[in-house]
Amino acid sequence: MAMDLDSCCRLAQDILGVDITPLDGLIQQSAFCTRNQFHPAQTYLLPQQFSRMLDSLPEGEILCLVDLFRVRYLFFRLQDVPVGIGPFCTDFFSLSDCRTLLQQNSLRDLTAEDLLIRRGMCPVQPESNLLHLARSLARALGLGGSLSSVRRLELGSGKREEPGGLQPRRLYAEQVNKRYQLESLFMDYIRRGDVNAAIHTWRELHHAVDFTKQLGQNLEVARMSAAVNRTTIRLAAAEAGIPALVNDLLSGESRERIRTARSIDEIDAEHIRIIRAYCQAIRERRDHSYSSLVLSAIYQLEHHYAEHITIQEMAEELDVSPTWLTSQFRKETGKPPVVYLNEVRMREAARLLSETRLPVNQVSAQVGILDTNYFIKLFKRAYGQTPLAYRHSHHI
Repeated sequence: MAMDLDSCCRLAQDILGVDITPLDGLIQQSAFCTRNQFHPAQTYLLPQQFSRMLDSLPEGEILCLVDLFRVRYLFFRLQDVPVGIGPFCTDFFSLSDCRTLLQQNSLRDLTAEDLLIRRGMCPVQPESNLLHLARSLARALGLGGSLSSVRRLELGSGKREEPGGLQPRRLYAEQVNKRYQLESLFMDYIRRGDVNAAIHTWRELHHAVDFTKQLGQNLEVARMSAAVNRTTIRLAAAEAGIPALVNDLLSGESRERIRTARSIDEIDAEHIRIIRAYCQAIRERRDHSYSSLVLSAIYQLEHHYAEHITIQEMAEELDVSPTWLTSQFRKETGKPPVVYLNEVRMREAARLLSETRLPVNQVSAQVGILDTNYFIKLFKRAYGQTPLAYRHSHHI
């Protein structure tokens, strides 16, 4: 059975999760403007101006409109009825991107936080997918290849022109040199285990060539950038004497976090986390002169305390016997691995008790101890108080 325009639009909207709106008449057009305009600078969404824009749409053309907030729409005609697809975005913005855009457009009546929320309400889709959708709608209505041309309209791109129209070649060269210098400093701070200096330099490095970047990033591009940063840190850590196993474990954990990240801000937070983790491992090796074997064991205990860990499994992964691992661990740290593991678990339990309201049995489970009575016994031995008494005197 043939579908009408409204039915086709509703079906496509349900499938892709992007608004697809027939705009047949002033009432629908006015409602569309009211629903989507969140700032006076979006003058194209003033009802009269919006209506004139739709009236000027020629048959067979798709208008791709990008406003100054990098929010996008597609407008076209089907059966002489204007149709809008959007709003949508093709890139993810961080809070820093939002601040930069507002500064470039001299907008002071909208906060970066509000803009981030507004853009976050728009689905993120490649424009090519939605162009294909528009043409599919035309075919579904028996209009064949009627949408044959595309016209782009960018409103307030936010790009700053160079004074006098000069190409910024000298500035670009200076920025490239600055980036190389910062990369060298960054690796040096990682080798030293200087976490604060490393994070500060990473932030400078992250923004060193902002003027060459478009606002917003594709998640895949951000993941590639994270991979480059991870490799840089790995090289510096190897030069600092971090054993290959620890390097692989740290890098692998970060790679998985980046893979599952759902926003640019999550990826930026992971950059900071991995810098801290590597610097901690480097300081432990330097300050305690741990061997590669013991440092690898410490890393596993520090980062996998919530899991079921046995000496046998650790020894197999480190390719030594359980007896040798225990002997070397005790020699270098002054305690056997099991005691070290319980200290890590009790330290984390104390943090959870002071910072959360989780029941004691959940705290016990989160630090890898399923027997709550045994957990209470260990905690009282470590802190001289029961978990509940500790929470009462230390809760933030």
